[in-house]
Amino acid sequence: MKTDLTATRELAAGLRRQAARTGSTTPSVRGADWRLATVSAVGGDGTVTADGIAVRRLETYLNPAVGDVIVLTQSSSGNWLALGRTATDAGTAWTSYTPTWTASTTNPNLGNGTLVGRYHKVGRTVHLHINLTAGSTTTYGSGTYSFALPVQAANAGCTYVGDAHLLQVSRWGGQFLISPGATSATPAWTSSSSNAGLSLWTSSQAPVSMASGGIVRITITYESAI
Repeated sequence: MKTDLTATRELAAGLRRQAARTGSTTPSVRGADWRLATVSAVGGDGTVTADGIAVRRLETYLNPAVGDVIVLTQSSSGNWLALGRTATDAGTAWTSYTPTWTASTTNPNLGNGTLVGRYHKVGRTVHLHINLTAGSTTTYGSGTYSFALPVQAANAGCTYVGDAHLLQVSRWGGQFLISPGATSATPAWTSSSSNAGLSLWTSSQAPVSMASGGIVRITITYESAI
């Protein structure tokens, strides 16, 4: 039979084990803590869900995405906060995309030309560059030209204006115009070599006709919808 002393010791040991288990899961006992977690959902209210925990993210945690490995922290009162994603690279590289080139009547065909798009999104600010070089088999379609944007523009009542250059023997300056809520945008050039007024770029509306070796370069910064 167990003596009173043995029973007392076993009871005390059991209580210590229970206290340790409770303390390991109770923030007010354990104190502040942090962990790594994987994002499974992104909310539109500044929250993410990671490892089953719905948690508000810091303002510095920009562009959250499903699959992000993030740092979660929990206060001693039990409140969770997403500090941000862990780094996977230097974080400075821009992203490549293909800025589809279309026209309002008949689409152009790039043929053996090249069309390169690069952008960098920080929060809701998008820095964008597009570079088109016409080839010997490029055809130009008809109607007003446009290039697809990598991210839809914010519908905030603002038309964003950037720089556009057309290099065909000479260099011609123009603008790149992104309307509110747009998913594509159009360059504007002087309407002819003798008219300084700007008109939207079409197959026939430009200071010079585009031909093999001609280059269009576009650079702009705009606010994205998300």
